[in-house]
Amino acid sequence: MSNGQDGPAFAPGFPDPNTKELERKKRLHEYRIAARREKRLRKSDEKKQRKLNATILRRMTRNPDKYNKNAERNRLRDIQGERRRIHDAAIKQIQQLAAIHDPSGASFNIGAVVRQDDGSVLTAESIRRRQEREAAKAAAGPQGIDPGRMAQVENADAQPKPRKLSKAQQRRQAALQPYNPPPKPQIPEGIAIPDGEENWLALWDLPDEEMERRILRAKRRKAAERKSIRIKQKSGKTERREARDEKRKVYRDIKLIWKSIKEEQTRERTKLKAAEDEESKKIAVEINTVERKVALDLCETLGFTINNTPGTADIKPKALGMRGREIDFDAIQPTDRRNNVQAKKRKRVDLGEIAGTAEENPVSIGHGNDVGHNEEFIKLDVGQGQDYEALNYNHKTRRKLRRALDGAQVQKEMLVRQRAIDHLKSNGVDPPVELTTKPKPDNVRGVRILENGATETAKQERVRARVELAEFNQASRVLRKQAKQCAVEAGLRKHAALTGRLPLNEKSISADEFPLPAHIAADAAAVPALASSADNKDDAEGVVSARFSEQSSMESKDESGSPAGSTSPSSID
Repeated sequence: MSNGQDGPAFAPGFPDPNTKELERKKRLHEYRIAARREKRLRKSDEKKQRKLNATILRRMTRNPDKYNKNAERNRLRDIQGERRRIHDAAIKQIQQLAAIHDPSGASFNIGAVVRQDDGSVLTAESIRRRQEREAAKAAAGPQGIDPGRMAQVENADAQPKPRKLSKAQQRRQAALQPYNPPPKPQIPEGIAIPDGEENWLALWDLPDEEMERRILRAKRRKAAERKSIRIKQKSGKTERREARDEKRKVYRDIKLIWKSIKEEQTRERTKLKAAEDEESKKIAVEINTVERKVALDLCETLGFTINNTPGTADIKPKALGMRGREIDFDAIQPTDRRNNVQAKKRKRVDLGEIAGTAEENPVSIGHGNDVGHNEEFIKLDVGQGQDYEALNYNHKTRRKLRRALDGAQVQKEMLVRQRAIDHLKSNGVDPPVELTTKPKPDNVRGVRILENGATETAKQERVRARVELAEFNQASRVLRKQAKQCAVEAGLRKHAALTGRLPLNEKSISADEFPLPAHIAADAAAVPALASSADNKDDAEGVVSARFSEQSSMESKDESGSPAGSTSPSSID
């Protein structure tokens, strides 16, 4: 039955079998998920209940052993492992006796033994197996892989890869394998075990009850050893902690010395760099002044000056950052100092002169108008009200005005140069280089000037930075070695003083008592950073040693109760 569309058609009122199958699969899937969740929760609850029951049982019976569902299995494994260790120890002991009295081992009921050059004893069977392995390796050829191993490697893809086990897992699994005890050896008459050794052969046939007692005694002995170690560690914990604090304190003080030295060097380097930048700027300004003068002289030779060039009078100074202030640049003039201006001095003061900003307001006097009688005949526009602010010629204002004057002057000179360049080009003459120089000084900060007067290139700067970094790292390594050694010595001395092996009122430590190693002292003497900061000391070792000596002296005096003297930590720095 078909309705003219692709796919099967079903009668109305009957469910689609595909939809019914999907719903059934979905219900089964949800049921499986719910069943797994229920099983997981049930097992978790059972485990919690077992743990709680074991805790309650231990509290009721005062038994410290935790509940273990495999207790019997573990007990049998411990007995088997202890019996195997006893058998192995007995066989080794008998092999040592057989190597002395009977190397064939017949009288001791063991195999033949051979004593090696290093004193160890090996069985003839183990020596034979070793020789067989060496012969198989030699027969495999230069590759070192025998044909059987090569075939196994080639067929490794077709075979399932075995799970890799660690050495500890392999030993554990070998110990769990069924154990077949070897034949019991014997000791012939007239041969005794050396004094001081345990007779392992006497323990060969111990019953399980005695074996359990032996295992329990070994556990208790190990627990007692662990407890004694913890008590011993706990007893000296305070002294070790104070010694550690002393070591850290000395190392921290030495690092503070390094920090002060580094800060001083940074300040000196900053001052030197600022002086170099200032000198470079002065040189750049002088060079620019000479270039501008040469360009103006050349323009004057061509007949172009600031006075006869049209357009220069329209260029006026513009002070930046002084909005709302009217500046009379005709009343000020630049000085010889850079970034400075001063007011023009007048030769004679005319009291009758009226300011240029004055305004004339005619006053009309009429009958009946009394308001005009109070007005002034001449009114000066000098500003008034709370918004009036007189111009203050401080250093910031003088700098702004000087920049405005210099900027206007440079614009005028560039206009004169442009007129001269246009004149030369109109006549077919190339303008000289003096007319194309920069109008402002070209100052490059951070660039060093070498001894020959040339500036440092980028490659030279990179090389210098790498060399300085290498020197700094070398100096840091030397200083760290020296500081760590001084800190360790201080910690050891503090621990010895606290434990009573060194008197507290001992004299202070000198640098000669703890000399540095020869290679460290030689490197420390070459460190310029520390050597330059030491006061009246020839090498870098003197700074840290003197600091350490003073601190130890002060601490010993404080602990003995005597006054510490007039020496203070600030004087040491």
